[in-house]
Amino acid sequence: METFPRDLGWSLVASQGVSSPIEIVVRSSDGRQSASVATVDSNGSILLTWPSWIGYVGGYDLEITNSSNKSVELRSGPVFDPRAAARGYLQGTGVEVGPGSNPFVKPGSNVDVRYLEALPIDEWLRNYGKHIEVTPEKQELWSRYIIGDAQRIESCVAGSLDFIFSNHVFEHLMNPLGVLENWSGKLKPTGVVVGVVPDLRYCFDLRQPASTPADWLSEYEAGTWSLTPEKYEKWCHYTAPYNTPEDLAARNYSIHAHYYTPSGFRQLARIAIERGLFSHFFLSTSPNNKDFGWVLWRDPKAGSN
Repeated sequence: METFPRDLGWSLVASQGVSSPIEIVVRSSDGRQSASVATVDSNGSILLTWPSWIGYVGGYDLEITNSSNKSVELRSGPVFDPRAAARGYLQGTGVEVGPGSNPFVKPGSNVDVRYLEALPIDEWLRNYGKHIEVTPEKQELWSRYIIGDAQRIESCVAGSLDFIFSNHVFEHLMNPLGVLENWSGKLKPTGVVVGVVPDLRYCFDLRQPASTPADWLSEYEAGTWSLTPEKYEKWCHYTAPYNTPEDLAARNYSIHAHYYTPSGFRQLARIAIERGLFSHFFLSTSPNNKDFGWVLWRDPKAGSN
């Protein structure tokens, strides 16, 4: 909320034709208090009119109250699936990296997909699947699992894939430019990389500083592929100060190596394009949503001749 947006993506459910009981008051760190800044439009969207003094106070809180004696359902964001816009590109021969026991991409008449994990599925379930229901449908997919490194996808030959898909995996990987370089090399000329990553502003990473081009370039130039002690220290400092880097490293705990917003990921995509790894990109985003989607094309026109 650093830019004091008019629309946060909040809305009242089934509120058309009903006066809003929601009041939102801004209280500043120096004792100022506004009248209610909330209005509700005809679609139920809650719009804010910020007091001008908010620009120079040291901090503020929002106090949300319900003036009626009835319960009110508040939606914190629109119903949004960042995978929906890219689903049509998940065709042909491809790999979904790090799906665990619940892949997103399913095989079909025009989809030959394999699932890349670092461990065999039975070992993965022993380590992570204590509360996962093993259904016959999931078991049918196990023959499609391959073992390997998500950063390199060694088991797939160069130029063999129509797509690579990752769902909340890319943020765990060190050297994102090196990863995109490796993934680009596995694609056919018309291949695509499709991903979904958390938006650090709306998940438990909200206190983490966003990753920068300097971070990505330094890891690429140094050839850094494994989590460093500094990464564990940073994660503990901002996200989980009750933990220790030594404990996380000893347990091989999977932390986020990088932290993205849509605007930050746009910078990463542009660097990848400038380096000739891809030619186009697309972002699928929505206000106040926990994650966002992206597509990187090698060359969508390569197969048109």
